[in-house]
Amino acid sequence: MIRVLHLPILAFTFFIGLKAYAQPCSVVLSASDSLVCSGDGITLNALANGPDIQLMASNTAGNNHRGNMFDIVATNAVTIMSFDAFPMGNTTIEIYYKVGTWNGFANTPSAWTFVGSAPVTYTGGFSAVPVDVNITIPAGQTYAFYVTSNTSAVSLNYSNGTNVGNVYSSDANITFLEGGGMEYPFTQNTGAVYQPRVWNGNIHYALANQPGTTITWGTGETTESISAAPTSTTTYTVSANVTGCPATFDTLDVAVSIPVVTAHAPLIVCAEDSVVLYGTGAESYTWDNGVTDSLAFEAMATTTYIVTGTDSVGCIENDTITVTVNQLPNVSAGADFAVCEGNDITLTGQGADTYSWNNSVTNNTPFEPANTATYILTGTDANGCIKKDTITVTVNQTPIVSAGPDLDLCQGIPHVFSGNGAQTYTWNNGAIDGTPIIPVNGTYIVTGTDANGCFASDQMTVTIHNVMSSIFASGGILTAGTLVDMTAQWVNCSDMSVIPGETDVIFEPAHGGSYAIIIQDNVFGCIDTSNCVQVDFAAINEMQADELSVYPIPTNGKITIVSQGAVIERLELIDLLGKVLETAEPNTLQTELDLSAYESNTFFLRTYRAGQMTLLKVVKN
Repeated sequence: MIRVLHLPILAFTFFIGLKAYAQPCSVVLSASDSLVCSGDGITLNALANGPDIQLMASNTAGNNHRGNMFDIVATNAVTIMSFDAFPMGNTTIEIYYKVGTWNGFANTPSAWTFVGSAPVTYTGGFSAVPVDVNITIPAGQTYAFYVTSNTSAVSLNYSNGTNVGNVYSSDANITFLEGGGMEYPFTQNTGAVYQPRVWNGNIHYALANQPGTTITWGTGETTESISAAPTSTTTYTVSANVTGCPATFDTLDVAVSIPVVTAHAPLIVCAEDSVVLYGTGAESYTWDNGVTDSLAFEAMATTTYIVTGTDSVGCIENDTITVTVNQLPNVSAGADFAVCEGNDITLTGQGADTYSWNNSVTNNTPFEPANTATYILTGTDANGCIKKDTITVTVNQTPIVSAGPDLDLCQGIPHVFSGNGAQTYTWNNGAIDGTPIIPVNGTYIVTGTDANGCFASDQMTVTIHNVMSSIFASGGILTAGTLVDMTAQWVNCSDMSVIPGETDVIFEPAHGGSYAIIIQDNVFGCIDTSNCVQVDFAAINEMQADELSVYPIPTNGKITIVSQGAVIERLELIDLLGKVLETAEPNTLQTELDLSAYESNTFFLRTYRAGQMTLLKVVKN
C-alpha cells in the first residue's frame, strides 16, 4: 500500500521531537501523518520560506466591530506567518482560516479551522498578534481568514469599503480583498454581516520555495518532495539554502505502527456448537467467512478463519486460526411404538458411545411405562459431541375382559360362551366363542384381545346339575328315589300323557302298562325323564312278595317282617314323598318295626336281601 501523506501545505518545523513554529528564512519538513503503518508509502514535503515580507491591508479606521472576515489570493506560493491587528483596547484575538472565500460562510462555524488565540495589548495603533499562523497558500489559490476579538467589550478597527471582493491592497505575491465585519463569534447567530468592510492590519508572509532555493535531504535527494516506506520509526532530515537567508534545516520523526494481531477461538468444537472468535492486539477486527468479532455463531465444518486487526492509526495485520469441527453422532432412539399396559419395555440408544434418557430411564434396562410419554435420548460420542433424539411410547390400556357370571347349567343342555370387552376371544375346555357346546363342570377361562393386541383374561365357574331320573319296580309299585327341591310327574309311556295327581316319587299303577317319571329341579329348572318300566299287575291285595311278608296290615303300632329265604340286611321306612323316615340293619330272617310314633298314613317298606330290593305298602291307622 502506498500512502501519500499531504495536506494544504502546513508549515511545521520539528527539532528532535520538540516543535518550533516556522519562521521566515526556514525550511519545514511536513507530512500529513507522523505515525504510519509498516511499509506504507508516504510523501515528505520540504517547504523553504524566504525572508519576512509585509503587506498592509489598511489603517484608516473610521469604523469598528468585533472582527473581520477577508480573502487573500496568492500570486505565488506563500506562507502566511502572522498578523498585526488594530484593537481598541486590551483583548484576546482569535484567528481562523478556510480554503476558499469567506463569503457565504459567515454563519457556518464548521467550515472554519481554528488556528490559535493570544492576548493583545492596546497600543493606539497596530499590535502584533502572537499567533503563529503558518498557513501555506499555493500559487493561484484563495484562502479566507477570520480575525476577531473574543469579547464584546473590545472591538477591532476597520474601514468602510466599496464592494465585497474588491482589491484593497496587493504586491507581487498576494492580494488582499475587501470583506465584512460581524459580532463574536460568527455573527453570534444573528446572521448580521456588515459589508463591505476593510480589515485594519498588517499581513506578514514569506515566499515558499522561491526560485534559487536549493533543498537537500538526508538521503541526498534534492527535490521538494520525496517518497518513503519506513518499516520502523525513522528520522528524516532536510536542509535548504534560500536567497537572502542563512542555511536552515528541519527534521521529522515518522513513527511506524506495527499491530501484533492474535486470533482467539476454541480449537476443537462440535458441529452446531456456539463459537465465539475474537482478536487482540489492535483496535478493531474483521473476519472472513461472515464472522463478526466476539459475536457467537454456529460452527458447521472444520474451517480456517482469518482475522484482520486495525489499530488506531489504521494499520492492519492478519492472523489465522483453524477451528476443528467434529460432526455430531448419528444418535437414534428408535422408531415410535406401542405397548400394552403392564408390559415391560427396553429403550436402547444407537450411534454414540454413551447414552442417557429422561424420565429416569436407564439405557438398555427393562422398565414398565406408566402411561404414554415421549422419551428424550442424549447420546455422547468419543469426542464429547452430543446429539438428541426422541421416541414416543404409546401405552395402550389393557381391555376389561369379562367371561360373564358363574353359571348353573343342566346336564346335556348346550350353552354359548361369549366374551365381552375385547375384539377376539379364546376359551379353554374346548369352548369356542359364540359357538354352542355341551359344557361340563369346571372353570372356563376366556382371553380377550383388543385392536391394539392387548389382552386380558377372566374366568367363570360352570356347575352342571343332573336330576338323575330313574325308577325301580317292586311288587307292582314304582319308585324314583328321594326328591329334594324337585317336582315329579308320572306319565304313560304309550303316549307320554300325564297321569293326573301322580306327583309323588312312589307310584302304584291301577292298571298294567309302561310308565316313566319326569323330574324337574325346582332350583335350577333342570328336567329329566326316566326310563319306561313295564308293570303287568299293579294291584296290591296282600303285603307279600318275593318270599317276604309283613303283618298286620293295617296296623296301630308294630309290624312284623318275615323273610322266607335270605336274611333281611337293611330296612327303610319311606313316606309318600320318598323321604326315608327310618332305617335298620337286622341281618335276620324276622324283625319288627314300631310305627306307633307316626300318624295315620300310608308308608312303604323297602327291604334289601341278597342284593335284591323289595318294596311293600304299609298302612298305619
